[in-house]
Amino acid sequence: MKLLILRLLSQIEKIFFFPHLGNKAVIKFPFKGWNFDLLQVGDSSFIAEGAYFALTRHQTNVDQQPVLKIGKNVAVGSHFFVAALDEVRIEDDVMLSDRVFICDHIHDYQDPNTPIKEQPLLPKGKVKIGRGSFIGINSVIMPGVTIGQQSVVGANSVVTHDVPNYSVVAGNPAQVIKQYNLKKKVWESKRHD
Repeated sequence: MKLLILRLLSQIEKIFFFPHLGNKAVIKFPFKGWNFDLLQVGDSSFIAEGAYFALTRHQTNVDQQPVLKIGKNVAVGSHFFVAALDEVRIEDDVMLSDRVFICDHIHDYQDPNTPIKEQPLLPKGKVKIGRGSFIGINSVIMPGVTIGQQSVVGANSVVTHDVPNYSVVAGNPAQVIKQYNLKKKVWESKRHD
């Protein structure tokens, strides 16, 4: 009986909150946000409790819809926060630790006489996290960043620039500290003097 109730609740969640939720995909309650109809989650993906989905339709272009696409077999830790005005894509087999923040826009601050919270949001570039990558706990992915496939973002990093495929980055701002050499088949340290 308990299993039947859980299955029924899962179907209700999918119908009313997440119409683009893949087969065997789970978004744990509680979650917050708006415009859940714009969220696409692939098969067998898991998003832990406390997720916040801020999917904001453009204030100046009513025809443009934000895109938040999470691929197949993605694992997302608790208290994940994503803010999409333009496009955020997380490819297949990515793992995001707890408290990761991803954003593709900023609050405008050009008018010094208007509180920043009352100024428009400005898209600043699409965000993409490549297949098979890992994002460490408390990391921030800034607008316009592409993280290459099979890359690692160390804990507490702030990623402000693109990350190449097969790389390890860490720090604030994040810098490449290792890269996989495909010819030699080894991870090589990168010096930063």
